[in-house]
Amino acid sequence: MIRALPLLLLLAGCDGWPESPKPPPPAAPPEGAVPRGAAAHRAALAPPGPPVDAALLAEGAGRYAIYCTPCHGASGRGDGVVVARGHPPIPPLPADPARSMAAIAGNLAGAHPLADRLDPRQRWAVARHVAALRWAE
Repeated sequence: MIRALPLLLLLAGCDGWPESPKPPPPAAPPEGAVPRGAAAHRAALAPPGPPVDAALLAEGAGRYAIYCTPCHGASGRGDGVVVARGHPPIPPLPADPARSMAAIAGNLAGAHPLADRLDPRQRWAVARHVAALRWAE
């Protein structure tokens, strides 16, 4: 009890302090401002994308095997293992890389969106791999 008395006296003395003024609200960003990194992200997603070379196609084939093959199959014809196990038929993949990019980014025709799993280069890699699949037929 004796040890608590000085603490209580100190706390009682704090009652008369003035309240601190509230800080001003943050200033609005200037017109046309873009959040950091958003412009670079949009530019990376804009056509024509990175140059198509063997490394990009190999990266796309790897990502396609992980994220796309279960539904679309190795050839992109919509004959993946989930269809074999009773999922409704899946249409063949489009050859147009822009449509593939849209399918990767959103829920195009019921596709699972992968934008949070694939960075812009990987998206382009998958889109170019899909285009190469269709041209190889």
